[in-house]
Amino acid sequence: MKEHHAEWLYEGAVALTNGDKTRAFDLLMRVVSEDEEATEAWLWLSGAVDDPDDQRTALENVLALDPANPYALHGIAVLDGKS
Repeated sequence: MKEHHAEWLYEGAVALTNGDKTRAFDLLMRVVSEDEEATEAWLWLSGAVDDPDDQRTALENVLALDPANPYALHGIAVLDGKS
């Protein structure tokens, strides 16, 4: 991961944790636009969007890269009403 990716990922996660979804979305989209295999960024991004279809897309991207990711599996289960 490029150095600025780690910074954007960290800042995006902090922004999301602090409730600033707009800033989190912007930062995390920077990461995934430059590195589509940034699993952690996709996972955080799923929390930065409100639309369930967008959440599912982000989580499915995580699972495409890491099929056993427990957080993504749980997120999909929640979206499917199974959890």
